[in-house]
Amino acid sequence: NLNGEDFKLSDNRGKVVVLDFWATWCGPCVRALPELLNATSGFNKNKVVLLAVNQGEAKNVISKFLKKKQLNNLSVIMDENRKIGADYEVKGIPKTVILDSKGIIRYVHVGFSKGIANRLKGEIKELLSE
Repeated sequence: NLNGEDFKLSDNRGKVVVLDFWATWCGPCVRALPELLNATSGFNKNKVVLLAVNQGEAKNVISKFLKKKQLNNLSVIMDENRKIGADYEVKGIPKTVILDSKGIIRYVHVGFSKGIANRLKGEIKELLSE
């Protein structure tokens, strides 16, 4: 992750996981991040987690961006060689992938659209009710 700690997606088994593939230079990604935080922040952190998977940028670039945009509580996963992105077939960003508590991909959104926070909240609620 951004703090240099090892990260395993399997550590979040049992939670609904929202993976957002993004980069600081991507305008739609920048607009989507606050909406994604809004969509996930109202849920119990033991049940829902948002992971912002950065696509190939340096730590200092990401850290400056997070500070400037006041996104200090965003959990950033470093995908320096874009391997995670390749595993999730990321061709364009932003790409948001929602995994259920068993780790199965249930929803995929490519691009940014206004109101995505409400759509994500509904999808997350649906997964939590299963």
